[in-house]
Amino acid sequence: MTDSELTIKAREIARCLSYNGDPRQAAAKHVIKELAHRLDTLDVRAHKKSDGILLVNGIGKSRFATFFESAIFRIFGLLPRRV
Repeated sequence: MTDSELTIKAREIARCLSYNGDPRQAAAKHVIKELAHRLDTLDVRAHKKSDGILLVNGIGKSRFATFFESAIFRIFGLLPRRV
């Protein structure tokens, strides 16, 4: 299971819970949503554009890779941990 699939499943579980129910259910929903958000920030994808390599995380935040990051990606295939 990939990180994006895991966050989708976590958000589906959180959708079944309610903030208006008992306090434990509200706390569980809050924690599950926070964990899904943090996993989405660590899920980085690379898209090759004409301007360079565009890095996009699971939330949709994006930026172009620096020269050093693009060189590491081309040589080793490694992506940065955060966008």
